[in-house]
Amino acid sequence: MKILNNVEILGDSIARGVIWCEIAGKYKLLKESAANLFGPGNQVTVKNYSKFGCTTKKALELLPDILKKNASGGIVLLELGGNDCDFNWDAVSQDPLSEHAPYVSFTNFKENLSVIIENILSSGKRPVIMTLPPIDADKYFNWISKGCKERADKLMTFLGDKNLIYRHQELYANALEKIALKYNLYIVPVRETLLRIHKYSDYLCLDGIHLNSKGHAIMKSVCDKSYQDYLLLNNA
Repeated sequence: MKILNNVEILGDSIARGVIWCEIAGKYKLLKESAANLFGPGNQVTVKNYSKFGCTTKKALELLPDILKKNASGGIVLLELGGNDCDFNWDAVSQDPLSEHAPYVSFTNFKENLSVIIENILSSGKRPVIMTLPPIDADKYFNWISKGCKERADKLMTFLGDKNLIYRHQELYANALEKIALKYNLYIVPVRETLLRIHKYSDYLCLDGIHLNSKGHAIMKSVCDKSYQDYLLLNNA
């Protein structure tokens, strides 16, 4: 089916190909990102609308224009949730004893994702869900602490333990998969694949959340296999 040769990606910085460059000391776009290599390797036309910091709320704002740009059908790969579950760590460090909500609440995340999926289905396109890559709580805690013991102590007051960072992200990751199953959507199992690696942290950047170049190679291989399996399931 020719329409399956068109893939649009709506996600955040991971799908965009953003990595932390330790040499330059800043974020940069990886030329050999999974998204950049996927299209030529599978003879697929890829349009990547992913943005740094994108949440389901932002994706809902972007979606109408994306759906209008290509009305001939195709696959829309969704890679969302990593920013939804994150907190404003500066605000947390300033007042760690107060309650702080993530950028998108758990309830709103599920509602937003459902609306995104329903809008894609209504357009005639086919939504596909990519699972959230796992994070490294220790790396990420060190990252948001910014090397400051006082800031680290305040963040720990709010968190209670570092592993809450992982568990909170896992809450959103599990909801993502449940919603995909509810709508009978194809799932690209990036999270499972990385978790099966004994030292998956080696595939993450210094910040503990972005995939490094090795991580993108893993994500690309998962996407390749998933795409070929998806074609077989759809007799394409």
